[in-house]
Amino acid sequence: MSKPIIDARNLIAAYGSMQALKDVSLTVEKGEIFGLLGPNGAGKTTLLACVEGLHKPSQGSVHIGGINVQVDSTATKRQLGIQLQRTALMDDLTVAELVEVYAALYEVYLTSGQINKLLARFDLVEKRNTLARRLSGGQQQRLALAVAIANDPQIVLLDEPTSALDPHARRAVWDIVRQLHNEGRTIVLTTHAMEEAEALCGRIAIIDRGQIVASDTPSALIANLQLSSMLKATVELPLEQVRSLPSVNNARYTGQHLEMETAKPEVTLTALHELAARSGSSIRDVMLRQPNLEDVFLKLTGHALSESN
Repeated sequence: MSKPIIDARNLIAAYGSMQALKDVSLTVEKGEIFGLLGPNGAGKTTLLACVEGLHKPSQGSVHIGGINVQVDSTATKRQLGIQLQRTALMDDLTVAELVEVYAALYEVYLTSGQINKLLARFDLVEKRNTLARRLSGGQQQRLALAVAIANDPQIVLLDEPTSALDPHARRAVWDIVRQLHNEGRTIVLTTHAMEEAEALCGRIAIIDRGQIVASDTPSALIANLQLSSMLKATVELPLEQVRSLPSVNNARYTGQHLEMETAKPEVTLTALHELAARSGSSIRDVMLRQPNLEDVFLKLTGHALSESN
């Protein structure tokens, strides 16, 4: 069996007295899209920084392609393309100049034609001579991705690649990530968006409060916990009575919505209508949702993915 392309073992990392990583281990296989899913402050960016060699852990090691990052950072960094959560793009350089400069940092010297070819992949050719500070948010994010692969890396590390983007720009970035993956590159991305992790990642690690609490494919994580479907409706009924309905595992109110975890949604819904009829209540806005990574996160950590630490 081949060795993982990224192998992090027993990482402990801190910023002063604040411990950001607590004995974290993970492996990433060559050619996969691997996601780190967790809320803001969970330790995702610190973990990437350790892989990148930008933060030295107080304990543990990271190997990239079999090379220890702390022993030979130059050799490992040549394999990496990095898009930081807040990429400093040197606002007074043009798009083409930025790609040229970042490639040169890796001793890769691109011709004008090569720069144009790279920019075309990210729909930025028409912005070639535009200053970075004059780009829209989506264009700046695409430029950050172009810069990340200017040195033609085997591994691309993306820290919250769609943060603060509108839905159209977000999906455009997703398409680019898939293209990079189809070329045989290994992609590691951090996200706090459940939809993004499910859409892009073959495997994910759920990270919370500096620890990895689970790692597998999204479907396996959901299946292994044997989570129930979620039945939602707008209705006012006593929770004690709702919880006693057939197949209901749990029930709660979220705002005006009644949420019921149920193993048999059809049976529960029939019983709910009967209870509402007896109580003289009406049921509106009924919705059935299958288990997802948000439910996995809640089950494993005790709090919602949308909650920051």
